[in-house]
Amino acid sequence: MSPSHFLSTPTANRTLAHTRSFHLEAYARDDDLLDLEVLLEDKKPHPFLTLTRNFPTGVPIHLMALRLTVNKAMDVVAAEASMPRTPLPTVCPEAERSVERLIGLNLFKGFRKEVARVMPASDRCSHLSELAGLLPTLLIQSLMREQAEKELRGEGLDTRPAKIGGCHAWQEDSVAVKELYPQWYRNPQLEPDKAVETVRGKDMDISAMSSTKTKTN
Repeated sequence: MSPSHFLSTPTANRTLAHTRSFHLEAYARDDDLLDLEVLLEDKKPHPFLTLTRNFPTGVPIHLMALRLTVNKAMDVVAAEASMPRTPLPTVCPEAERSVERLIGLNLFKGFRKEVARVMPASDRCSHLSELAGLLPTLLIQSLMREQAEKELRGEGLDTRPAKIGGCHAWQEDSVAVKELYPQWYRNPQLEPDKAVETVRGKDMDISAMSSTKTKTN
């Protein structure tokens, strides 16, 4: 399905120039690990001739896959890449081994920044790095069923869900949080009177400071 199905009607006539597709899947393994997989496909609706290759209409220019295996702590324990179609088929696949440097990284602890650190531009495939950056959100989606089942059983309610504060819908003062997670709801109208400012490592009540300043003057 095309993104255009859900967007406004373009104001000018258009011709398709390129299609880039990502396909992501997560698999729960019987050894309590998770496989996170992503596929990239680039293709054009017309013949594409470069200095290195001739790509017929619809034949992928890029066709690349990445798998990261993670444990319960969200650490990468295995990494594998495959690049069956690339612009430089004798050179590009040499970068497949670079993804092994992702082993040991944690998908919830600065993962994208760490990917850039361990896979510098000089010896990586930029597309594989891009694919790796998509996997933290895939991991979150793969864990949602387990989290939802716990909540329906009334378990884990004393632990703040990671999604709260992470987007517009789940802001601490949102209607969704107020209705579904009232214990984590923050009423913004109550905050000004209880504002606290940290000064030199000590918590000081702003209203008290203002009152003291007024009496001094």
